[in-house]
Amino acid sequence: MQIENRARKTNLPKNSKRVVGHIIMVLSMFFIFVVGTAGSGKSLLTASLEKWLVGSDLSVTVANIDPGVESPPYTSDVDIREYVDYGEIMNQFGLGPNGALVASLDMAVGNINDLREEILETESDYVLVDCPGQMELFAYRNSGPLMVSGLRGNDPAISLYLLDSNIARTPTGYLSSMLLGVSINIRFGLPQQALLSKSDILTEDEVERIVQWGEETYLLEEALDQSASGLSREYSKSILEMLSNLDTATGTIPVSAKEMMGFDILYGELQRVFSGGDNLYE
Repeated sequence: MQIENRARKTNLPKNSKRVVGHIIMVLSMFFIFVVGTAGSGKSLLTASLEKWLVGSDLSVTVANIDPGVESPPYTSDVDIREYVDYGEIMNQFGLGPNGALVASLDMAVGNINDLREEILETESDYVLVDCPGQMELFAYRNSGPLMVSGLRGNDPAISLYLLDSNIARTPTGYLSSMLLGVSINIRFGLPQQALLSKSDILTEDEVERIVQWGEETYLLEEALDQSASGLSREYSKSILEMLSNLDTATGTIPVSAKEMMGFDILYGELQRVFSGGDNLYE
């Protein structure tokens, strides 16, 4: 690591309570990978979270690593599309949309060092990484985890896993979404926080119920008993038991990128993961 290239513009306070924490602040960039199923609202959340962090006087770099995105709702500081041309790859090799995405990501792995160097040059506090919409193509091929590990290097990182409210509003939909989240967690090997995205389309009662499913598994089990039957119920209860035994739940935070809601709670969780709970920027 080239320490001289990682130094920030922040000086250590004379009366710092946690000098070690401030050293981490000076030397580290905090990487946030935004993942989720297609249509779960990753790009809009990335844009809104950037706006919220900048409004809190934090510097932010936005990196897009989706080769197929056309018009993201943010201005990317680092963009994979500068290294691979999704449309050209599709035409040149006669590939369909998914095949072109896979090929583009595989090719882009060779540019990971360049992408990371671009990120480091920004010297920002936070790095928001908007991941490809076809999560199954990104997470379950070798290029996905390689991209994640290569971009973050040794810096602190977390993945924000978006649960689509349209799916998570039902007990089986919520359970299957959480199972997918565990799978993503295994592939990327990062601390992971579940977010209930687009919570503004739900009623307050629906949001509260979904949050309680994550906090009290017996409530989810009761809901599954009432809504599922036959093999579906048996499968669901077995999956729920497995997830409960893993004890990986961190709770689900409702957020709305459209209404800019839930980011204060999310920021608190980011602080807990990155710096043991202390706000290093106060």
